[in-house]
Amino acid sequence: GANGGKQATADFKDMSGRDIRTKAICILGMGRSGTSSLSRAINFLGAYLGEEKDIMPPGICNPEGFWERNDVVLLHDRLLDLMKRNHLTVAPLRDNWHRSVEAAPFREELAALITKNFKGKELWAWKDPRTSLTLPLWKDVIDELAIELRCVFAVRNPLDVARSLDKREGSLRYKSFGLWFNYNVSALRAAAGLPVVFVSYDRLIEDWKRELGRCAAGLDIPWLEDDSELRKNMEAFIRPGLRHSASSTDDLVGSDAPRPVIELYRLL
Repeated sequence: GANGGKQATADFKDMSGRDIRTKAICILGMGRSGTSSLSRAINFLGAYLGEEKDIMPPGICNPEGFWERNDVVLLHDRLLDLMKRNHLTVAPLRDNWHRSVEAAPFREELAALITKNFKGKELWAWKDPRTSLTLPLWKDVIDELAIELRCVFAVRNPLDVARSLDKREGSLRYKSFGLWFNYNVSALRAAAGLPVVFVSYDRLIEDWKRELGRCAAGLDIPWLEDDSELRKNMEAFIRPGLRHSASSTDDLVGSDAPRPVIELYRLL
């Protein structure tokens, strides 16, 4: 299940009375970039995602699960609607939107959501691709709650993302490049100054132990001495057959992708 995190005492102190520094892991990345696989992998490392009732059930396009909280997705959708956007927006949110009067109720709601669902969890994580757009609000709230924040950023060839989105949503091929660019630029901008680990979805599929080891090191999550259970879980979960497209950088260059998209992917 998703309830895999280590639990601290409710008042965030250990047995000797010292304060425990609660850590939150934010999974960033455009949808169809492997954020779901990465979220489950981080969960296997011990990060708490929520109770089963809180988590969105698997779907046709994600048979292994989305690993997103329903309440977070709903909050994000309402927030984007307030900003006259939705999850398919290619337009960035305006500067300092998260400190506007309109966003204030969402700040309070998010603080209550975090406190209610994650208080007492020494290590927890959340994932919703919309976080790539809404991270500034999360950063403010998490900082106010004195929680340590680190990010893991899923990267996938925008050509593969476009193909996957087109298959799921229909007629989104060219718009998908704009979506990919907006989500990734917004996430990079918001994550500036935070510890961030970048993970290639293709490399995670091909060599999960190396990539997850990099994640654990960058996120400061101890790797278990006996990782047999982790190996068993990951080998059952990460199946190359779930990836239907694996394009090269040359494929992207030879496609109709705009130059800024190609340049950003090369940088990532």
